Amino acid sequence: MTIAVPSPIHENYPKKATAVSLYSPTPDDLAVPSPIHENYPKKATAVSLYSPTPDDLAMLKRLTGINDETKLKEHVLRVQTEAYEVYPYPCIAWFQFISYRISNYPFYNSILTIGKERPGAIYADLGCCFGNDGRRVIADGYPMENVVLSDLQGGFAELAHKLYQTTPDTYPVPFLAGDIFDPTFLSPQNLTSKKSSRNLKPPVLKDLKTLSPLRGHVSIIHAAWLFHLFGELKQRQLASLLASLLSPLPGSMIVGSHLDLPDTEGNKKGGFRWSDKEMMVFAHSPTSWRALWEDIFGTGKVRIESWVGQWKSPWATSGGPERYLHTWKVTRL
Repeated sequence: MTIAVPSPIHENYPKKATAVSLYSPTPDDLAVPSPIHENYPKKATAVSLYSPTPDDLAMLKRLTGINDETKLKEHVLRVQTEAYEVYPYPCIAWFQFISYRISNYPFYNSILTIGKERPGAIYADLGCCFGNDGRRVIADGYPMENVVLSDLQGGFAELAHKLYQTTPDTYPVPFLAGDIFDPTFLSPQNLTSKKSSRNLKPPVLKDLKTLSPLRGHVSIIHAAWLFHLFGELKQRQLASLLASLLSPLPGSMIVGSHLDLPDTEGNKKGGFRWSDKEMMVFAHSPTSWRALWEDIFGTGKVRIESWVGQWKSPWATSGGPERYLHTWKVTRL
């Protein structure tokens, strides 16, 4: 006798209520591989994805000095090929390294204002890739001598000079290559510790070898498309590390954008989203994101603002999962 067992997609499969209380992943479940994991998928690049916005194209022409659009595209494609060999981040395939996303933030002018009005206000772009947003803020008036860049992939520094046709002499912005989770690169510091760098003299940026001397001295920290590379525990650790770098002066900010979840009833404590690594990964919602930073800084010490909107991956297929881009700002009060 043959028994017909219903498949899990059978129309009569029982639909029971979900429960947030069942969300209790183990630490191993949350330990999503970092972007240096050897199995990070290397998908094919596509010339068709080269479609800079008019604003990005104008800035790219200005910063590279190449006005012929055909020659400019060929130049970008050559650099992209080299960058993808350094590390196959999806943002390289999508040409995010020629996008100046920071200028689209609703609070962009407040970043420039701090740079222009606060003497010595340091801007640090962490997980900067080519440092394209750093170049944008400098082009828009942020003092070059107060800008520092950092990324895990040191090879991007040389490629950035190749893309923008600069040299360390013509564009002397420090690029610190290192792993932000490595305590020899950024040593952890308890925000409630009596030991503080508040009264110490800011470091000379051109002399920096690690991020540690910047603790307590950075007025603007930019971390774009960085947090979503990690699981929940690593995101918390990263937030704490960034907080240790922030200047104690009111108005100092940690800002950024990455893929997250909208603020639905089921996402108040965070949840999971589908990633381009074809796996489910942890993601915050604006509510859980606010709780994270308030827990790190203390209630009433910072103002957390969020803007969430739908975002379509260039690799998305018809009928695929919805994705959301979370732009955020944490301001010291």
